Amino acid sequence: MPPRASSRLRLFVLRGPNDTATAGELLAVFGALMPHAVAYGGRERFFANGQGGFRVACPLDDRLLAGPFRVAIEAWRAGGPRSLSCPCGQEHDLDALRFEPPAGFAREAVVVNDAPSAELAADTLAAVATLWPGVRLVGSRG
Repeated sequence: MPPRASSRLRLFVLRGPNDTATAGELLAVFGALMPHAVAYGGRERFFANGQGGFRVACPLDDRLLAGPFRVAIEAWRAGGPRSLSCPCGQEHDLDALRFEPPAGFAREAVVVNDAPSAELAADTLAAVATLWPGVRLVGSRG
């Protein structure tokens, strides 16, 4: 059973795969703008809303892939490739799939606990994007 929804919001600010600055560097520069933020670094992990019920779709034809994704992510967690053989005939990196609400993979992130919103203010997002041009945001209640 998925965890119950909560009024507390965590915002995961995910480092893009080609970004060079570390989560610690981002936190040192922008920590004052992001209260209750901590750096996460280590093994690659999947960041999602934590409530389940998100939509997973093919990036080419938008066909729903919840079942194949569940199988593929379990195989990846067991040491397999981070990919999915899609019914569209292509092999997709799991991070290339379309997630709604947003989700994604990252080795490093800044986690903003008790975030006021699932978005960053435009000026904060622009500042973060100078260090992490590939930044992605994922909100989680709980």
